[in-house]
Order: sequence, then structure tokens, then C-alpha cells
Amino acid sequence: MKMESEKKRDGIRFRLKQLRRRITYSNGFLQFAAFLAYILIYLYFRTLKVRYYFHPDFLKLDRNKVFFGFWHGRQFLLIPSFGDWNTTLITDISWAGEIQTRILQRFGYIVVRGSSKRKGVQALLHVKREAENGHSAAFALDGPSGPIYQAKPGILFLARKMHYPIVPLTAGTKNGWILKNTWCRYLFPRPFSKCFVAMGKPVWIEEAEEEVLIQNLNRTINQWTQYVDHKLDERDRIIEH
Repeated sequence: MKMESEKKRDGIRFRLKQLRRRITYSNGFLQFAAFLAYILIYLYFRTLKVRYYFHPDFLKLDRNKVFFGFWHGRQFLLIPSFGDWNTTLITDISWAGEIQTRILQRFGYIVVRGSSKRKGVQALLHVKREAENGHSAAFALDGPSGPIYQAKPGILFLARKMHYPIVPLTAGTKNGWILKNTWCRYLFPRPFSKCFVAMGKPVWIEEAEEEVLIQNLNRTINQWTQYVDHKLDERDRIIEH
């Protein structure tokens, strides 16, 4: 008798799980979730006081012929800032990645799917194709799952192939939360806080060992991240966008 009741409960749980999956994976639910998230991010971003700095060497370049590199934990301020820049991003092949894709598309980004673990090479080839069509690309260099502040080699491969520079891109906030339960120590600005976004001096990839290039890239992104955090204490010297 006890075994029969347990089987019934298991059957009910299984059917509920299937129903929940059908709902949450349906196109209607994904569209609604992405639209709601987009609206919330957009409205939240509008409360922030964001200032921008662009290195003079970057301003001399065609911004459609560069690759931007940033740390995963510093991306919140970047997404709403550059949606109209004709830029390609890579999102993970997962349920969350599908919602993220639809959010990014609403902001205006070109999105390809893949990660370092799933169809990563295919995603890079898609990014290369978009670059050949005149679109820049941006990479969360230590994404999607770390280790933190350690760039993956994919951006080096593309920068060599396309002869594009890598532009350090980072952001900081005067008042924010660091989500310590995330591997990337995700930085989330508080409402109405002062924020700073910077594009650093472009890095041209030279002939050298991959490990050396990655170490140099890590060091460069970290230096620009420190620059942003420091400049938040020097408001009068920050360039308004």
C-alpha cells in the first residue's frame, strides 16, 4: 500500500515537472520573460548616473573593426550602453542563455550561441563571419564560468585572423553590491549611483606564446578596471558621454 502511494506521488511529481518544463520552455514564456527583464534593466539603468571615457587611440579606429574584451562580473553597465554599436555577443546554449539572447537582441545586439564547453569553435566561426560583414564583437573574457580574471584564448585567435585590436572595456560604480555567491563577483550598481565606463588603449596582438599574450591581456584589463575604480573618486576629470 505504501509503495503504491509513493509511486502515485512520484507520478504526480513527474507530470508536474513535465508541465513546468513545457510552460517555461515555451516560446510565449521565453518572450515574456525576456521582455520583462529588458524593461526592468532599461528602467534600472535610467536611474544611474553613468559617465564614459574613450581612449584617444580607440577614437582613431573604425569601431566596427575591433574586438572588445571585458570581465564577466563587470558587464551589467555595458549591456545597456552599447546596444546600438553593431556588436556581436556570444551567449550560452542553455535555457538561461535563450532568455539572455532575447534580452540582448532587444537591446540591439547580434547574438550567436555557444560557449567554451558547448559549440565554442562554431560560435567563434559565427563571430568571425559577423566581423567579415562589418560587425564588431565583445567577449566576456573569463566567461561563462571562470576562472575569474583569466581570459580564454578565443579572442586571441580571432584578433589574429582578422588583424583587429582588442579594446579593454570595463565599468565600475561608486555605490554597488558585489554578489559574493557568484564565481565572477558580479558587480551590481545601487539605484541612482554614480558609475563610470571606460574603453582603454587598444591592444594589438603580436607574435608570441599564447600563454604570454593571455597574461598580458589579463594584466591590461585589470589595470583598466583599477583605473575605472580610481576615477570614480575624481568626478571632475571624467568625460561625459
